[in-house]
Amino acid sequence: MIAHRQNVWFAVVTLAVVTCLPSWAQSNQVALRGTLVTPTEVIADGTILISGDRIAAVGKDVAVPAGVKVIETGGFIYPGLIDLHDHLTWNFLPRWKPNREFNNRYEWQAVPEYKIVLTTPEGKVFDAGLACDTEQYAEVKAIVGGATSVVGSLNQWKQPPDKQKCDEGLARNLDFYSGLYPADPAKPGNVEKLRNEVFPLELSETDVTSIKKGLTDGTLTAFIVHLSEGKPTDAAANREFKMFKARGFLRPGISIVHGVALHDLEFKQMKDAQVGLIWSPRSNIALYGDTTDVRAARQNSLTMAIAPDWSPTGSNGMLQELKYAATWNAGQSPPVFTDAELVQMATVNPAQLAHLDSMIGSLAPNHKGDLLIVRSKESDAYRALLHANPADVQLVMVGGMPIYGDPELVERLAPASELESLHVCGVPKVLDFQSEKILQGTNPKPWKQTTEGLNHALNEWGESLAQLTDCPD
Repeated sequence: MIAHRQNVWFAVVTLAVVTCLPSWAQSNQVALRGTLVTPTEVIADGTILISGDRIAAVGKDVAVPAGVKVIETGGFIYPGLIDLHDHLTWNFLPRWKPNREFNNRYEWQAVPEYKIVLTTPEGKVFDAGLACDTEQYAEVKAIVGGATSVVGSLNQWKQPPDKQKCDEGLARNLDFYSGLYPADPAKPGNVEKLRNEVFPLELSETDVTSIKKGLTDGTLTAFIVHLSEGKPTDAAANREFKMFKARGFLRPGISIVHGVALHDLEFKQMKDAQVGLIWSPRSNIALYGDTTDVRAARQNSLTMAIAPDWSPTGSNGMLQELKYAATWNAGQSPPVFTDAELVQMATVNPAQLAHLDSMIGSLAPNHKGDLLIVRSKESDAYRALLHANPADVQLVMVGGMPIYGDPELVERLAPASELESLHVCGVPKVLDFQSEKILQGTNPKPWKQTTEGLNHALNEWGESLAQLTDCPD
């Protein structure tokens, strides 16, 4: 779908495949007005000009070409949020409350209720042929939470041929189908330069050699690994770092997810090796009663991102994880982060860790037109995002195309006949699956059919479909 977003706009120039395009896309340009959060700068009463799939101009006094539609949003406009740590195909499952703390991730993966509540229902839903449905549901869930890019998608290369386009839709799937790199017909397969490994210590020596070679020659620019996930006092979780280091993996391009068991010494080594950190506080605290020592990580000047992990024990999306982190941060004395730093941990920082900061993560000319617009009564632009509810999302745009938002805003950018309706916290919203239809060459299931099918399959195993988002009382 992302590749089609690019084709949609280039078709205006090349006059090719115009008849296949949504009619609104042929206008090629739109200007959105609001408070811009770049995110390193706040521009009140600013304008962002989208041309094709890219940002053409950003600023206070942008010259809008004659004939270009100008939309006054009255909202705060941010780069689309970037989720570098998720397990998307688990996010259709309801929240798991084990009512105990564990020492490390191997403990909770071994308890009987984990298999009953999570692994068995997920496996049975996949057996029912609904793997792509779980991916679609999870991507919509991520978008409702403000994300435009995700990691942890369905591994399409392990799917049957008819399922290998599941990731070509909605959000950018940075590990399998981002749409940021041109396909190479001579080398069919994954063209992405980001690799995600949940169990990096189980990699074969062949894989280790290949990954290190890729990081050296640039064919791989980011390697995200789950490591040292457990209580800070857990020897097994802490030992993982030493084993990872012994395999030669402390080097630029690496980012460690979790790192709850790490201490100041390890953070110093990570800083020296230019290794990043991805923080998931809600899931950490739910499972281990503690989270990463981000104060020590910050004191060592690590580049840090924030991400929700997964819905069963983490947050339903990036907005919710940001709010959780902001609440946690407010309870620290003194607070570890400023509000601006937390917002940057969801935008420009993850873009840097993914080595995609020249394309996403900022509102800047020539970056992709990935953005999030939020309404808020807050006067502070950073606080407005940290305390936003999912119902406050006015628009999510990926590659210059409106994917989700308020009907009155999205319908100014796409024909109402192409939109599907849903409600978020009692507020009407719409989804646009048009580009997914064209790129995949099939008609994706209507949203209602997807949700009803997943819920029916889960009901057979004593579960029900997870809520799309958290809603305030």
